[in-house]
Amino acid sequence: MKKRIVMCIIASAMICGTFASCGNETSRSSSSAVTTTAETTEAGTTTAEATEAETTTEAVTTTETAATTESSSEDAAEEHLTDATAVLNNLNTIDRIVGGTEVETDTADTKQEGADSFEKVTDSRFTTVDDVKKYVTDSICGTLLERYNSLYEGDNPYFREFDGKLYFHPVPMGCGFSFTGEPVITDVTEDSFTVSMAFDNFGGTSDLRVKAVKEDGKWKASSFTVDGGAENSR
Repeated sequence: MKKRIVMCIIASAMICGTFASCGNETSRSSSSAVTTTAETTEAGTTTAEATEAETTTEAVTTTETAATTESSSEDAAEEHLTDATAVLNNLNTIDRIVGGTEVETDTADTKQEGADSFEKVTDSRFTTVDDVKKYVTDSICGTLLERYNSLYEGDNPYFREFDGKLYFHPVPMGCGFSFTGEPVITDVTEDSFTVSMAFDNFGGTSDLRVKAVKEDGKWKASSFTVDGGAENSR
């Protein structure tokens, strides 16, 4: 009888040990699962943070690039401010010459050619027709020459030589550009840029837009528009 009781106690102890072992395994499994989940969550958070950081970096880089490009464009435009001012002033002078002004003459010394009266030029810039041509072609080029080459060539040029002396046929008309405001420079390349300038157009305000190109080492006006109209016309 005592032997059976001892055997039962041993069997009970073995069963409890087994259950305890199972409990420990379950606990370890649960703990492992929790750790794995935590690691997964941490990995996901790290990936999200990395993606966000990468996106932020890319956005900052794009912004910095845009800012750098804008700054470079502004610097390029600033470098051409003197060139643009000269281009505008030269164009204005030539347009005013066509309009019968800007040339010093002796009105008492004249020559007649048909119905046209020419006055002797006393302007130190011009002593021959070639001087006039050089002055114009040093300042403008391209399609603008078609507008202003009548100053020195064609059937009825404004400048002619009589007896080795230069004379000018003034034809008074609305001309020149009474500039207002400041020049705005855009579309800058190595050998061209565009300059816009407001001017008083017979009481109203208009916008002159001039295309400038570098030719023979000199910046010249090659064409213009007024208020977006036809090329070289006003």
